[in-house]
Amino acid sequence: MKKVLSILSLALVVLTFVSCSKNSPEGVIQQYVADIQAGQYEDAIDLFYFKKSLTDSQKQQYAAMLRDKLGKELDKKGGISGVEITNVEMAEDGNSANVDYTLKYVDGSAQSEKAKVLKVDGTWKMDAGK
Repeated sequence: MKKVLSILSLALVVLTFVSCSKNSPEGVIQQYVADIQAGQYEDAIDLFYFKKSLTDSQKQQYAAMLRDKLGKELDKKGGISGVEITNVEMAEDGNSANVDYTLKYVDGSAQSEKAKVLKVDGTWKMDAGK
């Protein structure tokens, strides 16, 4: 039963993602959630903007920290069943935005989140603040 719910949840995230390009403030958040849901933590780290480029070793360390931080919580909640973008506040220059979103979990709970996203060389990235 859990496997069926996980597959249905993944299908919902994929459908949500398809409706919005990755190269948008909403799209980068949706791709991040899809990567986390799929256990692709290094791919999720690629969606962040760091002031200094990461070495492969640093990227692996950040991915491991993300896996450790989120893995236990996701296991307790049965995984992510979807994401809802609730608000996008675009900066006047069009190069940054604040995105409010809600993570929905398989156990029926939800968690509101906020992210700052930046347009870097034409691509939207989540601001790592580092």
